[in-house]
Amino acid sequence: MRYEFPNVKLFKRVRLEVENRNGRLVAHAAGPFAPMLSWAFSRFFDVYNEIGPVGTVGGANVYTLYVPPIPSRMHARHTEDFVRRWLFGTRIPLAATIGVTDRCQCRCVHCSAVSTGSPGSLLSLEEIRRVVGETVALGATNVTFTGGEPLLRDDLEAVVATVPSEEAVALVFTNGIGLTPERARKLKDAGLWGVQVSLDSPEPEMHDRLRGWPGCFEAVRNAVAAAKDVGLFVGLSTYATDEFVRAALLGRIAGLGASWGVHELTVFDAIPSGRLRDQAARLLTPENRGRLIREGLELRTRYRGRMHVVTQSWTNSGTGFARFIGCLAGHYQFHVTADGRFRPCDFTPIDIGSVRESSVQELWKKLTSHPAFRGHSHACRMQCPAFREKFLDAAPLAGPS
Repeated sequence: MRYEFPNVKLFKRVRLEVENRNGRLVAHAAGPFAPMLSWAFSRFFDVYNEIGPVGTVGGANVYTLYVPPIPSRMHARHTEDFVRRWLFGTRIPLAATIGVTDRCQCRCVHCSAVSTGSPGSLLSLEEIRRVVGETVALGATNVTFTGGEPLLRDDLEAVVATVPSEEAVALVFTNGIGLTPERARKLKDAGLWGVQVSLDSPEPEMHDRLRGWPGCFEAVRNAVAAAKDVGLFVGLSTYATDEFVRAALLGRIAGLGASWGVHELTVFDAIPSGRLRDQAARLLTPENRGRLIREGLELRTRYRGRMHVVTQSWTNSGTGFARFIGCLAGHYQFHVTADGRFRPCDFTPIDIGSVRESSVQELWKKLTSHPAFRGHSHACRMQCPAFREKFLDAAPLAGPS
């Protein structure tokens, strides 16, 4: 497939051919700077070759749920955005999370949604359609719907359908309750590309206790099966506290995920937001963060080609390719709450404005001009005590009932 760069003046005559040869990505540039660009883009695509594909769709490889299939039209946009960012310093969001409801069946001990504050009226379908359109037009190739629990929104299928399938992938983060085979089929037909299902423990009783919902573990298992049966890409999402690392839970969750046939396992750090806001003692110590990174990389190698394993501790480590990732908030992504407030990410309760009063482009410009988000941070800002003291300590703790 040919990748072009219409928004990069220096590259307007560059043509990049990206091929999937027996499961391996090969890139070859033509035009100005061809030898140098062929080398540079080969290194870029070798990052994915090292990960290994976990699936295919329409002849393109899928390496992670967070990046569009490769090669594809939407990944060509993603690549151009990456070039504009790292060569020319143009801040472009690659992803957005959009809350569609504040309701949830669970009462998770780590829930960040309680930092949402007293919600106003939910965004209407038409408001979401406008926000999604402006988000994709700005450059995003990943639109993820969150909550609360998104499946509690009756018109979620119509919400998913607002994402243009040729421009971006649509994902839903869910606790799994309510993802029946029938609902999974309807969402797939509406254009959903994948789901991220939360799993807090490999032990059913512990997961149910942490979620505050008896039977939640079984709901996760059933949701994964339902999603896979209709052809959705499926990820498991978990979070790591110090206790999580000491109990060696990551390997057990990864084993479960592999046995269920999921495509990806994401391990977020426990972040002092929402119900964990005043529980800094549960956060990862430097020693256990290092251990988590090592375990994650070992599991990535073990399950290569079956299930991609990624830890936030690694993406925030500033080492290797992770130095191009770092803290996503206000750099690669933004979050819109269910009542329209624009934030750096769904863990960072700093209101930049409202999508009901300003365009996404205006709010993104305002966010990237904010003193805390003007530059790139390798580390998660919310895990920095100085950041929290300066920007958050005066903010009230509130949230959905």
